[in-house]
Amino acid sequence: MYGLYQIVYFTIIDILKTLYSPFFLLITIILYFQYNRTVQFPIKATITSIVYGVLGGIIATVSFIYLEVQVIPKDFIYIFIVAILLSLIDLRFICFAYGGSIVVFSNLIFGYPQIDSYEIMVVVAVLHMIESLLILLNGGSQKMISYFYIKEDMVGGFVFNRFWPIPFVIFIGDTMIRPITLIAILSYGDFTISNYPKRKTIETSIILLLYSSFLLIITFINKNKFIPPLFALLGHEAIMLLNKYREINKYPLYSDPLRGVRVLDIYSGTIASKLGIKRGDIILSINGVTVNSEKDIKDIIYTNPQKLTIKYFNITKGIVKKTYKGQKKTLGIVTFPKVLD
Repeated sequence: MYGLYQIVYFTIIDILKTLYSPFFLLITIILYFQYNRTVQFPIKATITSIVYGVLGGIIATVSFIYLEVQVIPKDFIYIFIVAILLSLIDLRFICFAYGGSIVVFSNLIFGYPQIDSYEIMVVVAVLHMIESLLILLNGGSQKMISYFYIKEDMVGGFVFNRFWPIPFVIFIGDTMIRPITLIAILSYGDFTISNYPKRKTIETSIILLLYSSFLLIITFINKNKFIPPLFALLGHEAIMLLNKYREINKYPLYSDPLRGVRVLDIYSGTIASKLGIKRGDIILSINGVTVNSEKDIKDIIYTNPQKLTIKYFNITKGIVKKTYKGQKKTLGIVTFPKVLD
């Protein structure tokens, strides 16, 4: 077996070659247009997706080699085709937990296609482990503010929408070993109305890591070949449904307060960030004057921009009062829009 250094070296070389292939360029264009509809900086989002995808591809390659998984290209193509078809029903079905499990079930029940179900389920588990890492590192990048209606009340929240093309290398051949690069697409679509974005991505990452680890374990030890794909499907759906249930039934963090102004988002390097104001906080007053709208905040800052004493409510600290002295003329926040009766 090659040493780790050699594996990583050959992997990086082949992945870099793949980045110039027509197929990968097509994926890049699709990513850009997808991000162009949902994020503020689509070029940045596309580039970061590719960078983190390459990182994931290197990890996937090393993992498959050390787990002695022989990924056969045609098996992978079956999964890819099924995943693409499923994505036409719902974009979240592009996940390989669905495509891989369906291909395995088809093999076990109908005998077609001819694939190694064990290898496929290991691939699904490893790719989800990598996805959990990418969610932790990049899942919250360029999250978008959105508004939802929960029990007829409007609440604010954040939507996460990330895609990562994962080019990974497999080595095939008996006497003359040669590398082949395959491409998987991992996606992360989520939302939160009851949690901080960073905490949400951390929690999701941990849950997905536990799911993928358990899937890998039962694939290794279970002699019943139906159990791993069944768990892959039902476990993944359970995670999705439980996440939605928790978000809808927990107290919304970003709602219209009875008094004051709710903070939805904060720009870095601004007055709000320097004073430690967080998403979900409620600004109660500035310089002793009660505020109930974004206009109130702007009017007060306009009259005395060099010294601001801000009183706000934080869900863990309670009421906090802090003073800012400086030249900045904007608070640097996105506020929850006031709902008119």
